[in-house]
Amino acid sequence: MPDPGGPTTAENLSKEAVRFYREQGYVHIPRVLSETEVTAFRAACEEVLEKEGREIWGAGEDEVQVHYVAQAWQKHPELRSLVLHPEISGIALRLAGAPLRVYSSDILVKEPKRTLPTLVHDDETGLPLNELSATLTAWIALTDVPVERGCMSYVPGSHLRAREDRQEHMTSFAEFRDLADVWPDYPWQPRVAVPVRAGDVVFHHCRTVHMAEANTSDSVRMAHGVVYMDADATYRPGVQDGHLSRLSPGDPLEGELFPLVTAGTRQ
Repeated sequence: MPDPGGPTTAENLSKEAVRFYREQGYVHIPRVLSETEVTAFRAACEEVLEKEGREIWGAGEDEVQVHYVAQAWQKHPELRSLVLHPEISGIALRLAGAPLRVYSSDILVKEPKRTLPTLVHDDETGLPLNELSATLTAWIALTDVPVERGCMSYVPGSHLRAREDRQEHMTSFAEFRDLADVWPDYPWQPRVAVPVRAGDVVFHHCRTVHMAEANTSDSVRMAHGVVYMDADATYRPGVQDGHLSRLSPGDPLEGELFPLVTAGTRQ
């Protein structure tokens, strides 16, 4: 997307950006956060990483795709402020065109020279949720992320692929299927790398196919991923659903743990 030349807000978000997101399934929004905000939010992430430790996406420490801390927004007040940031959440609402709730947020770290590329996937498959149509992720860069540092790449328009070409759900990671087996045309689809500056945000639909390359640079890559779900989503037992153990299948996700997103108001 073209750089508009100034900070991007929910109010000045262009119709072109909204159209691009709905057609392509992702959109890069530059300079959503100020340098001061980036510094504060990165410091909060570093505090949580130090206090909580980090989990691994991958088979072990020698096969790490990314280190992460799940539900990070509930572990530091500054990160709650990030998730409910009026511009990030407001832009998410405008792109989705539907009511949203906060579902989760993760600190996402790729260490230099150590992490592998992430598996090609979409987010819908791993979400323990029903009734998804507008759910999207805000991928918030807290460091500069050129291609060599493991920026995100997307398959344009993949969120619109036919239902038979999607793995909609899994109850364990053992059920994960290679995308080429699910979507036979995947190997012939273009991939678009999206390098970003600290403070930029890339939004992508829950069905958009994406991946990130290895961090081959000399610097850490840090981002914060926020999932904003359809406001009427319900619980469907699946992977990484321990925080939903109090719910029964079909229960709505609501209340203070899953607040409604309100545009323009820092909560």
